Amino acid sequence: MKKLLLVLLISSIGQAQSISKQVIGAAGKTQTAGNSKLSWTVGEPVVGLMTAGGNQLGNGYYPALNLQALSVEDIDMNVQIKLYPNPTSQALYVSHPELNSFMITVVDLNGKQVYAGTIYKEEPLDVSNYTQGMYLVTIENKAANKKNTYKIIKK
Repeated sequence: MKKLLLVLLISSIGQAQSISKQVIGAAGKTQTAGNSKLSWTVGEPVVGLMTAGGNQLGNGYYPALNLQALSVEDIDMNVQIKLYPNPTSQALYVSHPELNSFMITVVDLNGKQVYAGTIYKEEPLDVSNYTQGMYLVTIENKAANKKNTYKIIKK
């Protein structure tokens, strides 16, 4: 029995894991003199990740990173909001097939907020007093909890 335990212990010690170590570096060299070998690098060590039971393990060079998306941006917002006319000199109208009121914010290209408030479907936003240039208009759909930003030109 003791011999069996000794054999199992020796065989388990004899097995090892091999990890390929690499470096992303700007400089490095290997020099050999007789039986001696010297390797040096200037850079950052890169070592493959080890996994155990679905967990990623670091191996001393850097902590293991589990990269996952924290959120997914909804590119196709489908807010169905129309802002017209663009370019404009007098008024801006907002329309939507179902909604009647909109939260709107107008900001110039310097980041100064020019207008913030609520406008209604058939009621225009008067922009005749604004200076000529480009503005960013953000319209928020409270029902769908979505925003959309438009670039308009004031003539």
